Amino acid sequence: MTERPKTPEVRLEYMTSAAVLDGDFDKAILPIGATEFHGPHLPFGTDSIGAETICEALARALGKTLVLPTVTYGVSHNHMSFPWTVSVRPDTLMYLVRDIAESLIANGIRKLIFVTAHDGNLPPAEGAARLLHQEHGISVALMDGWQGRARKALAGTQWDIDPDHGGQSELSIVLYGAPETARPELATAEPRQNMDVPVEVIGHFGDTVPKGYSGDGTAASAEEGKAACQALVDQVVPFLRELEENGWKRGSFMSGISE
Repeated sequence: MTERPKTPEVRLEYMTSAAVLDGDFDKAILPIGATEFHGPHLPFGTDSIGAETICEALARALGKTLVLPTVTYGVSHNHMSFPWTVSVRPDTLMYLVRDIAESLIANGIRKLIFVTAHDGNLPPAEGAARLLHQEHGISVALMDGWQGRARKALAGTQWDIDPDHGGQSELSIVLYGAPETARPELATAEPRQNMDVPVEVIGHFGDTVPKGYSGDGTAASAEEGKAACQALVDQVVPFLRELEENGWKRGSFMSGISE
């Protein structure tokens, strides 16, 4: 089976208050996506679908973890040259994420995980996490770069996860998470983007990737999406359990250095 699991239900927007109480949730995870052009074969919500799919898998594996409604707008100004991309300012996203987290704190949740599936969201999400620690004394677990993490975890296997925007891996995660939204028959085999540059240069994505997407989408599959998702669970969940054992705080268990 390569269909994304739907049970147990862990998504707040689909649960009644009684169901939330019965779940005895002590942690919450926030998927942070984007609304941007990914080519003719992928939906504008590709990053949101990816983040939500990964968050649900993590929550089910962890237990007692509530998945919040996905933030579907991200910092996508560098994609604005492509049609129907919708972007928010970095400070807008930072304050939105902080406001969401403070609502959770008001409900007794002090263990938070942010998962962003779009690289432009990382600095605002990290900024929000730092403010939450500074102002409320809580530690926030922050995960980004799912493609790179899955690529590393699956190296040497049959799965060749690409880091491209709108490429093989993003189509694969959508085929696994929300196949009804994709048009795989429109995918084409494009060159992979070279990302090995010594410094980050801010500018429009279309200046480096003229079509607005890259990678071989024809090689995508729901099986690959499932494998990538499981690889992330296998990598992230043991660390989060260790974090739990250490009071959800940074500690020497992370560095291996102790007095």
